[in-house]
Amino acid sequence: MDKFLEGVAMRHACKVFDENKQIPKEQFDNILQVGYAAPSSFGMEPTRLIVLRDKKARQEVRALCWDQKQITTASELVIFKTLKTDLLAHTSYVQQAFQRKQKTPEEIAAYTERYGSYLIARGYDDYKIGYWSALQSYIIATSMMDYASYLGIDTCMIEGFDKKALESYFGLDKEKEQITLLLAFGYRINPQSKRYRIDFDEFVQYK
Repeated sequence: MDKFLEGVAMRHACKVFDENKQIPKEQFDNILQVGYAAPSSFGMEPTRLIVLRDKKARQEVRALCWDQKQITTASELVIFKTLKTDLLAHTSYVQQAFQRKQKTPEEIAAYTERYGSYLIARGYDDYKIGYWSALQSYIIATSMMDYASYLGIDTCMIEGFDKKALESYFGLDKEKEQITLLLAFGYRINPQSKRYRIDFDEFVQYK
């Protein structure tokens, strides 16, 4: 089997990691680089990562995440946060994002108008921009999970947490930023459980 597909087959939501096994620094650095290189809509790059290594902080965060063991047993824990109001059209952040692409002033104006029209068409106003921003973080997390699996590293995506409490713990301005998910990396301590899936023909349809 293709090595990448082998990684896909071994991936599962690892609930308890082997605390005695640490991911080699070079491999984890590469996982972070994969996340850094992942795409984002309009190239807005709204996602930021917090690599939480402090043991005391891990224990405190675990209490805000339904006391899930993977928070403290994982070799590495990454917390994903995303921008919110900075992503609204015509903000300085949006202008800088287009400037990074070395666009001319005319191109920047055109892209900004198109971007603003896109947000309106999708219904991403001041209250819903956070939803779109959160979707961007999942693109990065999925890329990182897939690469980790390719390396034989286990993962667990964690969405079960007290959002308001966790954001307050990290001192976030909740109008500007939000925490969207956590991603734990390490090595399993228990055998992989049986995988249950719908039939492939139900999953894929050709028209």
